[in-house]
Amino acid sequence: MSWIANLLRPAEPRIRVFGILPGAPDRAALTGIAERAGWELKLAADTGSALRILKHYEARVIICDREQPDCEWRQTISLLTTHAPASCLILTSSVTDDRLWLEVIERGGYDVLTMPFHESRVLNAVRLGSDQVRK
Repeated sequence: MSWIANLLRPAEPRIRVFGILPGAPDRAALTGIAERAGWELKLAADTGSALRILKHYEARVIICDREQPDCEWRQTISLLTTHAPASCLILTSSVTDDRLWLEVIERGGYDVLTMPFHESRVLNAVRLGSDQVRK
């Protein structure tokens, strides 16, 4: 494809990511990654706030911390998969293992990311999760 055709080709839509992260440093880290990646990002600090925002915001990918101040993580996954069934759900946790990953998948989630964020891992998980939603 010529460079002119590349210029005229419509840009892919920005990936809409929603982060539910209680910790300000984690929100700041995800914000930096999103800015560099060109994502559209909205943030909430707890599950209750997230559910209110999701009534008006359709995210392709939801990144949710396992440690929520207002809800146990299994209940959070259940609520999110009910209120945003078309979104790809990625859980974050400071401690991860195969059992956690399997339980997240069984409950309707897509992946688990280890905290603190590793930018390449976040980029890959969001890209792959976003592709899953498109299909």
